[in-house]
Amino acid sequence: MKYTIEMTGWEYHIQTKSLDADQSEQARWDIDNLSELADLHLNGEGDFEICALDNSGNGPLSLTVFDENNNIVLELEASDFSHYSEIEELCDKNWDKDLEINPDCSDDYENTLYLEKDYSGSTFYYEVESDEIPKKENFLYSSLCIGTPNGDIDLIGGLIFKSKALTGELESGKHKGTYMNLYTSEGENVEISD
Repeated sequence: MKYTIEMTGWEYHIQTKSLDADQSEQARWDIDNLSELADLHLNGEGDFEICALDNSGNGPLSLTVFDENNNIVLELEASDFSHYSEIEELCDKNWDKDLEINPDCSDDYENTLYLEKDYSGSTFYYEVESDEIPKKENFLYSSLCIGTPNGDIDLIGGLIFKSKALTGELESGKHKGTYMNLYTSEGENVEISD
């Protein structure tokens, strides 16, 4: 039987790009417009981009499973999820991802231009087939951690069902805010706003 899974929470859409010293100076002094900076440096040319749901525990995160008749067969909250490493036979999987964008801690970023757009009520949609009605124990998650000078951002890296990583489609919720920072190799954290 086919099941539809909806995982809903607070979405972070994050883009980053390493800037050289000249680009960093231009971003810092010549342009104080967030949209213009995003168009100039990140429009399809960023070094990293991700849309993922918050896993810090600060926002709501839920999972709902529907059967073929659109009846709810399972509802889970963030506290019901386990990390895949808690299952002995999955410990050696490499599903977690870490990204360090702090110029002080990364060889990949000389100076970091960081753009974050936040959305509430965003949903990832998945479809699975199962002979049995999905249970809480069937669902695990992987992590994505982004290290910034302002602290780590903990996100859901992926949803795992019966030891298989799923691929889903995202529908963004309501836009709640846009934030941009320039993290320099000198240790400065410049906030850029419209």
